[in-house]
Amino acid sequence: MYTHVIFDLDGTLLNTIDDLADAGNHVCAAHGWPTHTVAEFKYMVGNGIPNLVSRFTPEGLSQEELAGALAEFSACYDEHKEDKTAPYPGVPEALAALKTQGIHLAVLSNKAHALAGPVVEHYFPGVFGYVQGALPGAPLKPDPTLLHAMMERLGARPETTLFVGDSGVDVLTGKNGGLTVCGVLWGFRDRAELEGAGAEWIIHSPDQLAAIATGTALLPQGQGALAAELLRMGRLAALPTETVYGLAADATQERAVQAVYDAKGRPETKPLNVLVDGMAMVETVCRDIPEDAYKLARAFWPGPLTMILWGNGTLPSIVTAGGDTQGVRCPDHPAALAVIRGLGRPLACPSANLSGHPSPKSAVEVLNQLAGKIDAVLDGGVCAVGVESTILDLTAAPYRILRQGGLNREKLEAVLGPGKLEKNGKDFK
Repeated sequence: MYTHVIFDLDGTLLNTIDDLADAGNHVCAAHGWPTHTVAEFKYMVGNGIPNLVSRFTPEGLSQEELAGALAEFSACYDEHKEDKTAPYPGVPEALAALKTQGIHLAVLSNKAHALAGPVVEHYFPGVFGYVQGALPGAPLKPDPTLLHAMMERLGARPETTLFVGDSGVDVLTGKNGGLTVCGVLWGFRDRAELEGAGAEWIIHSPDQLAAIATGTALLPQGQGALAAELLRMGRLAALPTETVYGLAADATQERAVQAVYDAKGRPETKPLNVLVDGMAMVETVCRDIPEDAYKLARAFWPGPLTMILWGNGTLPSIVTAGGDTQGVRCPDHPAALAVIRGLGRPLACPSANLSGHPSPKSAVEVLNQLAGKIDAVLDGGVCAVGVESTILDLTAAPYRILRQGGLNREKLEAVLGPGKLEKNGKDFK
Protein backbone atom coordinates (compact mmCIF):
# COMPACT_ATOMS: atom_id res chain seq x y z
CA MET A 1 0.00 0.00 0.00
CA TYR A 2 1.23 3.49 -0.87
CA THR A 3 1.28 6.20 1.77
CA HIS A 4 1.51 9.06 -0.74
CA VAL A 5 0.16 9.61 -4.27
CA ILE A 6 1.47 12.58 -6.29
CA PHE A 7 -0.55 13.68 -9.32
CA ASP A 8 0.12 15.66 -12.45
CA LEU A 9 -2.59 18.29 -12.96
CA ASP A 10 -3.52 19.04 -16.58
CA GLY A 11 -4.63 15.91 -18.39
CA THR A 12 -4.66 13.84 -15.22
CA LEU A 13 -6.94 15.55 -12.72
CA LEU A 14 -8.36 18.34 -14.87
CA ASN A 15 -9.40 18.40 -18.50
CA THR A 16 -7.97 21.82 -19.34
CA ILE A 17 -7.25 21.24 -23.00
CA ASP A 18 -10.23 23.11 -24.49
CA ASP A 19 -9.51 26.32 -22.60
CA LEU A 20 -5.80 26.06 -23.44
CA ALA A 21 -6.58 25.47 -27.11
CA ASP A 22 -9.10 28.32 -27.23
CA ALA A 23 -6.58 30.75 -25.72
CA GLY A 24 -3.84 29.58 -28.07
CA ASN A 25 -6.02 29.82 -31.14
CA HIS A 26 -7.19 33.27 -30.04
CA VAL A 27 -3.58 34.46 -30.19
CA CYS A 28 -2.99 32.73 -33.52
CA ALA A 29 -6.13 34.21 -35.08
CA ALA A 30 -5.26 37.70 -33.82
CA HIS A 31 -1.94 37.55 -35.69
CA GLY A 32 -3.20 35.71 -38.76
CA TRP A 33 -1.22 32.60 -37.85
CA PRO A 34 -2.52 29.08 -38.54
CA THR A 35 -4.77 27.71 -35.78
CA HIS A 36 -4.68 24.14 -34.45
CA THR A 37 -7.11 21.40 -33.47
CA VAL A 38 -7.66 20.36 -29.86
CA ALA A 39 -6.05 17.03 -30.70
CA GLU A 40 -2.93 18.86 -31.85
CA PHE A 41 -2.85 20.92 -28.67
CA LYS A 42 -2.81 17.71 -26.63
CA TYR A 43 0.69 17.05 -27.93
CA MET A 44 1.88 20.63 -27.39
CA VAL A 45 1.23 20.78 -23.63
CA GLY A 46 3.26 19.19 -20.88
CA ASN A 47 6.37 21.32 -20.44
CA GLY A 48 4.92 24.60 -19.20
CA ILE A 49 3.17 27.55 -20.81
CA PRO A 50 6.23 29.13 -22.46
CA ASN A 51 6.95 25.89 -24.31
CA LEU A 52 3.28 25.59 -25.28
CA VAL A 53 3.35 29.08 -26.81
CA SER A 54 6.52 28.31 -28.76
CA ARG A 55 4.80 25.23 -30.19
CA PHE A 56 1.53 26.79 -31.36
CA THR A 57 3.19 29.88 -32.87
CA PRO A 58 4.97 29.80 -36.25
CA GLU A 59 8.66 28.99 -36.42
CA GLY A 60 11.12 31.79 -36.80
CA LEU A 61 9.53 34.31 -34.43
CA SER A 62 11.86 36.62 -32.53
CA GLN A 63 12.18 36.45 -28.77
CA GLU A 64 10.26 39.72 -28.59
CA GLU A 65 7.42 38.29 -30.67
CA LEU A 66 7.32 35.12 -28.55
CA ALA A 67 7.23 37.20 -25.38
CA GLY A 68 4.32 39.18 -26.78
CA ALA A 69 2.45 36.01 -27.74
CA LEU A 70 3.07 34.61 -24.25
CA ALA A 71 1.63 37.74 -22.65
CA GLU A 72 -1.43 37.64 -24.93
CA PHE A 73 -1.97 33.96 -24.24
CA SER A 74 -1.63 34.41 -20.49
CA ALA A 75 -4.13 37.26 -20.43
CA CYS A 76 -6.68 35.35 -22.51
CA TYR A 77 -6.24 32.11 -20.62
CA ASP A 78 -6.48 33.85 -17.25
CA GLU A 79 -9.84 35.32 -18.27
CA HIS A 80 -11.25 32.11 -19.75
CA LYS A 81 -9.47 29.32 -17.87
CA GLU A 82 -12.70 28.13 -16.25
CA ASP A 83 -14.95 28.26 -19.31
CA LYS A 84 -14.64 24.55 -20.19
CA THR A 85 -12.15 23.15 -17.68
CA ALA A 86 -13.52 20.48 -15.34
CA PRO A 87 -12.32 17.44 -13.40
CA TYR A 88 -12.36 14.26 -15.45
CA PRO A 89 -15.40 12.08 -14.67
CA GLY A 90 -14.71 9.79 -11.74
CA VAL A 91 -11.64 11.68 -10.52
CA PRO A 92 -13.29 13.35 -7.48
CA GLU A 93 -14.70 10.01 -6.37
CA ALA A 94 -11.33 8.30 -6.83
CA LEU A 95 -9.60 10.97 -4.75
CA ALA A 96 -12.21 10.58 -2.02
CA ALA A 97 -11.58 6.83 -2.00
CA LEU A 98 -7.84 7.38 -1.57
CA LYS A 99 -8.33 9.87 1.25
CA THR A 100 -10.71 7.46 2.97
CA GLN A 101 -7.77 5.05 3.18
CA GLY A 102 -5.56 7.70 4.80
CA ILE A 103 -3.36 8.17 1.72
CA HIS A 104 -1.70 11.59 1.44
CA LEU A 105 -2.37 13.38 -1.86
CA ALA A 106 -0.24 16.03 -3.60
CA VAL A 107 0.06 17.70 -7.01
CA LEU A 108 3.20 18.45 -9.05
CA SER A 109 2.53 20.52 -12.16
CA ASN A 110 4.51 22.42 -14.77
CA LYS A 111 1.81 25.09 -14.54
CA ALA A 112 3.14 28.20 -12.80
CA HIS A 113 3.05 27.81 -9.03
CA ALA A 114 1.04 31.01 -8.54
CA LEU A 115 -1.66 29.52 -10.78
CA ALA A 116 -1.47 25.84 -9.88
CA GLY A 117 -2.40 26.21 -6.21
CA PRO A 118 -5.56 28.28 -6.73
CA VAL A 119 -6.68 26.07 -9.62
CA VAL A 120 -6.35 22.91 -7.54
CA GLU A 121 -8.12 24.43 -4.55
CA HIS A 122 -10.93 25.74 -6.78
CA TYR A 123 -11.74 22.35 -8.28
CA PHE A 124 -10.67 20.11 -5.38
CA PRO A 125 -11.15 22.15 -2.19
CA GLY A 126 -9.42 20.64 0.81
CA VAL A 127 -8.36 17.49 -1.04
CA PHE A 128 -4.63 17.96 -1.57
CA GLY A 129 -2.17 18.49 1.25
CA TYR A 130 0.45 20.06 -0.99
CA VAL A 131 0.55 21.59 -4.48
CA GLN A 132 3.78 22.44 -6.27
CA GLY A 133 3.83 24.34 -9.54
CA ALA A 134 6.68 25.61 -11.65
CA LEU A 135 9.03 28.12 -9.98
CA PRO A 136 11.28 30.72 -11.68
CA GLY A 137 14.77 29.32 -12.09
CA ALA A 138 13.80 25.77 -11.12
CA PRO A 139 13.89 23.02 -13.77
CA LEU A 140 10.56 21.72 -15.06
CA LYS A 141 9.39 18.10 -15.11
CA PRO A 142 10.76 15.58 -15.98
CA ASP A 143 13.63 16.91 -13.85
CA PRO A 144 12.94 15.54 -10.34
CA THR A 145 14.26 18.55 -8.40
CA LEU A 146 10.85 19.86 -7.31
CA LEU A 147 9.58 16.31 -6.84
CA HIS A 148 12.38 15.54 -4.40
CA ALA A 149 11.73 18.80 -2.54
CA MET A 150 8.04 17.92 -2.27
CA MET A 151 8.72 14.45 -0.97
CA GLU A 152 11.14 15.73 1.64
CA ARG A 153 8.55 18.21 2.85
CA LEU A 154 5.84 15.55 2.91
CA GLY A 155 8.01 12.91 4.58
CA ALA A 156 7.34 10.59 1.65
CA ARG A 157 9.59 7.65 0.82
CA PRO A 158 10.14 6.55 -2.81
CA GLU A 159 9.13 2.95 -2.13
CA THR A 160 5.72 4.01 -0.76
CA THR A 161 4.98 6.90 -3.15
CA LEU A 162 3.05 6.55 -6.42
CA PHE A 163 3.27 9.11 -9.22
CA VAL A 164 0.23 9.48 -11.50
CA GLY A 165 0.23 11.30 -14.84
CA ASP A 166 -0.97 11.21 -18.43
CA SER A 167 2.20 11.83 -20.45
CA GLY A 168 5.70 10.54 -21.07
CA VAL A 169 6.99 13.63 -19.23
CA ASP A 170 5.06 12.53 -16.14
CA VAL A 171 6.30 8.97 -16.39
CA LEU A 172 9.90 10.14 -16.67
CA THR A 173 9.40 12.54 -13.77
CA GLY A 174 8.32 9.71 -11.49
CA LYS A 175 11.00 7.37 -12.69
CA ASN A 176 13.70 10.05 -12.34
CA GLY A 177 12.53 10.41 -8.75
CA GLY A 178 12.73 6.67 -8.10
CA LEU A 179 8.95 6.21 -7.90
CA THR A 180 6.47 3.71 -9.29
CA VAL A 181 4.43 5.41 -11.99
CA CYS A 182 0.81 4.97 -13.02
CA GLY A 183 -0.11 6.32 -16.45
CA VAL A 184 -3.71 7.30 -17.22
CA LEU A 185 -5.43 6.96 -20.57
CA TRP A 186 -8.20 9.54 -20.10
CA GLY A 187 -5.79 12.47 -20.54
CA PHE A 188 -3.83 14.04 -23.38
CA ARG A 189 -1.54 11.21 -24.53
CA ASP A 190 -1.87 7.56 -25.61
CA ARG A 191 -0.82 4.16 -24.35
CA ALA A 192 2.17 3.93 -26.68
CA GLU A 193 3.74 7.04 -25.15
CA LEU A 194 3.13 5.84 -21.59
CA GLU A 195 4.46 2.36 -22.30
CA GLY A 196 7.46 3.76 -24.15
CA ALA A 197 8.36 5.92 -21.16
CA GLY A 198 8.17 2.89 -18.87
CA ALA A 199 5.01 3.29 -16.79
CA GLU A 200 4.56 0.32 -14.45
CA TRP A 201 0.77 0.74 -14.46
CA ILE A 202 -1.54 2.02 -17.19
CA ILE A 203 -5.21 2.50 -16.32
CA HIS A 204 -8.28 3.56 -18.28
CA SER A 205 -10.59 4.61 -15.44
CA PRO A 206 -10.08 6.65 -12.25
CA ASP A 207 -11.81 4.01 -10.14
CA GLN A 208 -8.78 1.78 -10.70
CA LEU A 209 -6.57 4.16 -8.71
CA ALA A 210 -7.67 2.94 -5.30
CA ALA A 211 -6.99 -0.65 -6.30
CA ILE A 212 -3.41 0.17 -7.29
CA ALA A 213 -2.68 2.53 -4.41
CA THR A 214 -4.06 0.26 -1.71
CA GLY A 215 -3.09 -3.15 -3.05
CA THR A 216 -6.71 -4.24 -3.55
CA ALA A 217 -6.92 -5.68 -7.06
CA LEU A 218 -9.83 -4.58 -9.25
CA LEU A 219 -10.69 -7.61 -11.38
CA PRO A 220 -12.85 -7.44 -14.52
CA GLN A 221 -15.89 -9.70 -14.47
CA GLY A 222 -14.26 -12.31 -16.68
CA GLN A 223 -11.62 -13.04 -14.03
CA GLY A 224 -13.93 -14.98 -11.74
CA ALA A 225 -11.51 -17.91 -11.83
CA LEU A 226 -8.82 -15.71 -10.30
CA ALA A 227 -11.24 -14.57 -7.60
CA ALA A 228 -12.04 -18.22 -6.83
CA GLU A 229 -8.34 -19.01 -6.59
CA LEU A 230 -7.81 -16.13 -4.17
CA LEU A 231 -10.63 -17.48 -2.01
CA ARG A 232 -9.15 -20.97 -2.14
CA MET A 233 -5.92 -19.45 -0.78
CA GLY A 234 -7.80 -18.01 2.18
CA ARG A 235 -7.96 -14.46 0.79
CA LEU A 236 -10.94 -12.08 0.67
CA ALA A 237 -12.73 -10.88 -2.48
CA ALA A 238 -15.77 -8.65 -2.91
CA LEU A 239 -18.25 -10.07 -5.42
CA PRO A 240 -21.26 -8.61 -7.22
CA THR A 241 -24.69 -10.07 -6.61
CA GLU A 242 -28.06 -8.90 -7.85
CA THR A 243 -28.71 -7.23 -4.47
CA VAL A 244 -25.46 -5.62 -3.25
CA TYR A 245 -21.76 -6.47 -3.36
CA GLY A 246 -20.76 -9.13 -0.85
CA LEU A 247 -17.45 -9.68 0.94
CA ALA A 248 -16.62 -13.31 0.31
CA ALA A 249 -14.41 -15.85 2.03
CA ASP A 250 -14.24 -19.63 1.76
CA ALA A 251 -16.75 -20.54 4.46
CA THR A 252 -14.82 -23.70 5.33
CA GLN A 253 -11.66 -21.76 6.33
CA GLU A 254 -11.91 -20.34 9.83
CA ARG A 255 -9.07 -17.83 9.40
CA ALA A 256 -10.59 -16.48 6.21
CA VAL A 257 -13.96 -16.04 7.88
CA GLN A 258 -12.28 -14.27 10.79
CA ALA A 259 -10.69 -11.90 8.26
CA VAL A 260 -14.17 -10.98 7.02
CA TYR A 261 -15.16 -9.89 10.52
CA ASP A 262 -11.91 -7.96 10.88
CA ALA A 263 -12.16 -6.17 7.52
CA LYS A 264 -15.74 -5.06 8.13
CA GLY A 265 -15.35 -4.32 11.82
CA ARG A 266 -18.32 -6.64 12.30
CA PRO A 267 -19.14 -7.96 15.81
CA GLU A 268 -18.36 -11.66 15.99
CA THR A 269 -21.68 -12.21 17.75
CA LYS A 270 -23.44 -11.61 14.42
CA PRO A 271 -23.57 -14.78 12.30
CA LEU A 272 -22.76 -14.83 8.59
CA ASN A 273 -24.99 -16.09 5.84
CA VAL A 274 -23.40 -18.15 3.08
CA LEU A 275 -23.81 -18.09 -0.68
CA VAL A 276 -24.39 -21.38 -2.50
CA ASP A 277 -25.07 -22.41 -6.07
CA GLY A 278 -28.15 -24.47 -5.29
CA MET A 279 -29.86 -26.85 -2.86
CA ALA A 280 -27.26 -29.58 -3.37
CA MET A 281 -24.68 -27.30 -1.74
CA VAL A 282 -27.18 -26.36 0.97
CA GLU A 283 -27.42 -30.03 1.87
CA THR A 284 -23.69 -30.10 2.65
CA VAL A 285 -24.06 -27.48 5.41
CA CYS A 286 -27.65 -27.82 6.66
CA ARG A 287 -29.86 -30.57 8.17
CA ASP A 288 -33.56 -31.26 8.55
CA ILE A 289 -34.34 -29.19 5.49
CA PRO A 290 -38.12 -28.79 5.06
CA GLU A 291 -39.78 -29.43 1.73
CA ASP A 292 -40.86 -25.79 1.69
CA ALA A 293 -37.21 -24.79 1.35
CA TYR A 294 -37.00 -26.72 -1.90
CA LYS A 295 -40.24 -25.08 -3.10
CA LEU A 296 -38.87 -21.63 -2.34
CA ALA A 297 -35.57 -22.42 -4.01
CA ARG A 298 -37.33 -23.60 -7.16
CA ALA A 299 -39.40 -20.41 -7.21
CA PHE A 300 -36.89 -17.75 -6.19
CA TRP A 301 -33.35 -19.07 -6.65
CA PRO A 302 -31.14 -17.72 -7.97
CA GLY A 303 -32.53 -14.58 -6.36
CA PRO A 304 -32.86 -12.26 -3.36
CA LEU A 305 -34.06 -14.77 -0.79
CA THR A 306 -32.01 -15.93 2.19
CA MET A 307 -33.39 -18.95 4.05
CA ILE A 308 -32.50 -19.66 7.68
CA LEU A 309 -32.15 -23.42 8.21
CA TRP A 310 -30.59 -25.69 10.81
CA GLY A 311 -26.81 -25.97 10.38
CA ASN A 312 -25.23 -29.41 10.45
CA GLY A 313 -21.95 -28.35 12.08
CA THR A 314 -19.87 -28.73 8.92
CA LEU A 315 -18.77 -25.10 8.83
CA PRO A 316 -16.57 -23.49 11.50
CA SER A 317 -18.63 -22.20 14.42
CA ILE A 318 -17.42 -18.66 13.69
CA VAL A 319 -19.70 -18.63 10.62
CA THR A 320 -22.81 -19.12 12.76
CA ALA A 321 -21.41 -17.14 15.73
CA GLY A 322 -21.75 -20.32 17.75
CA GLY A 323 -25.43 -20.76 16.90
CA ASP A 324 -27.33 -23.71 15.47
CA THR A 325 -28.83 -22.07 12.39
CA GLN A 326 -27.35 -21.17 9.03
CA GLY A 327 -28.51 -18.58 6.48
CA VAL A 328 -28.17 -19.68 2.84
CA ARG A 329 -28.77 -17.91 -0.47
CA CYS A 330 -28.16 -18.54 -4.15
CA PRO A 331 -27.30 -15.20 -5.81
CA ASP A 332 -28.72 -14.23 -9.19
CA HIS A 333 -25.50 -12.93 -10.72
CA PRO A 334 -23.40 -14.88 -13.21
CA ALA A 335 -20.09 -13.63 -11.78
CA ALA A 336 -20.94 -14.65 -8.21
CA LEU A 337 -22.25 -18.04 -9.32
CA ALA A 338 -19.13 -18.66 -11.40
CA VAL A 339 -16.94 -18.00 -8.36
CA ILE A 340 -18.98 -20.29 -6.11
CA ARG A 341 -18.85 -23.08 -8.68
CA GLY A 342 -15.16 -22.48 -9.33
CA LEU A 343 -14.42 -22.81 -5.62
CA GLY A 344 -16.87 -25.66 -5.12
CA ARG A 345 -17.68 -24.58 -1.57
CA PRO A 346 -20.06 -22.13 0.12
CA LEU A 347 -18.96 -18.54 0.60
CA ALA A 348 -19.29 -16.68 3.86
CA CYS A 349 -20.51 -13.45 2.35
CA PRO A 350 -22.02 -10.48 4.19
CA SER A 351 -22.33 -7.16 2.39
CA ALA A 352 -18.99 -5.65 1.39
CA ASN A 353 -19.18 -2.58 3.60
CA LEU A 354 -17.77 -1.34 6.85
CA SER A 355 -20.25 -2.21 9.60
CA GLY A 356 -22.72 0.61 10.00
CA HIS A 357 -22.04 2.03 6.54
CA PRO A 358 -24.23 1.75 3.39
CA SER A 359 -24.12 -1.51 1.48
CA PRO A 360 -22.22 -0.99 -1.80
CA LYS A 361 -23.90 -1.38 -5.16
CA SER A 362 -20.78 -0.97 -7.32
CA ALA A 363 -17.10 -1.89 -7.27
CA VAL A 364 -16.17 1.74 -6.70
CA GLU A 365 -18.35 1.90 -3.59
CA VAL A 366 -16.61 -1.22 -2.27
CA LEU A 367 -13.20 0.36 -2.81
CA ASN A 368 -14.34 3.53 -1.08
CA GLN A 369 -14.87 1.50 2.10
CA LEU A 370 -12.62 -1.55 1.96
CA ALA A 371 -9.65 -0.75 -0.30
CA GLY A 372 -6.50 -1.90 1.44
CA LYS A 373 -8.45 -4.23 3.74
CA ILE A 374 -9.29 -6.95 1.20
CA ASP A 375 -7.43 -8.63 -1.64
CA ALA A 376 -9.70 -8.06 -4.63
CA VAL A 377 -12.97 -6.69 -5.98
CA LEU A 378 -14.58 -8.53 -8.89
CA ASP A 379 -16.23 -5.79 -10.94
CA GLY A 380 -19.66 -6.88 -12.13
CA GLY A 381 -21.19 -3.48 -12.75
CA VAL A 382 -23.96 -1.88 -10.72
CA CYS A 383 -26.23 -4.26 -8.79
CA ALA A 384 -29.68 -4.61 -10.33
CA VAL A 385 -31.72 -4.76 -7.11
CA GLY A 386 -29.58 -2.58 -4.88
CA VAL A 387 -31.15 -3.75 -1.60
CA GLU A 388 -30.38 -6.75 0.57
CA SER A 389 -32.20 -10.04 0.23
CA THR A 390 -35.35 -10.98 2.10
CA ILE A 391 -34.50 -13.23 5.07
CA LEU A 392 -36.99 -15.96 5.95
CA ASP A 393 -36.58 -18.17 9.02
CA LEU A 394 -37.70 -21.74 8.27
CA THR A 395 -36.55 -23.29 11.56
CA ALA A 396 -39.92 -22.86 13.30
CA ALA A 397 -43.55 -22.88 12.19
CA PRO A 398 -45.07 -20.59 11.20
CA TYR A 399 -42.13 -19.20 9.26
CA ARG A 400 -40.98 -15.69 10.09
CA ILE A 401 -39.75 -12.86 7.87
CA LEU A 402 -36.66 -11.41 9.58
CA ARG A 403 -35.70 -8.71 7.09
CA GLN A 404 -37.39 -6.79 4.34
CA GLY A 405 -35.69 -7.25 1.02
CA GLY A 406 -36.26 -8.03 -2.61
CA LEU A 407 -39.28 -10.33 -2.11
CA ASN A 408 -42.55 -9.28 -0.47
CA ARG A 409 -44.91 -11.32 1.69
CA GLU A 410 -47.43 -11.92 -1.07
CA LYS A 411 -44.86 -13.58 -3.32
CA LEU A 412 -43.70 -15.88 -0.54
CA GLU A 413 -47.27 -16.84 0.41
CA ALA A 414 -48.08 -17.56 -3.23
CA VAL A 415 -45.47 -20.35 -3.15
CA LEU A 416 -45.88 -21.55 0.44
CA GLY A 417 -49.65 -21.42 0.63
CA PRO A 418 -51.84 -19.76 3.29
CA GLY A 419 -50.97 -19.97 6.98
CA LYS A 420 -47.29 -20.71 6.53
CA LEU A 421 -46.00 -17.23 7.50
CA GLU A 422 -46.19 -15.77 10.97
CA LYS A 423 -48.96 -13.16 11.14
CA ASN A 424 -46.73 -10.72 12.97
CA GLY A 425 -43.98 -11.09 10.42
CA LYS A 426 -42.95 -8.03 8.48
CA ASP A 427 -45.60 -7.24 5.91
CA PHE A 428 -44.19 -5.15 3.11
CA LYS A 429 -44.80 -4.49 -0.54
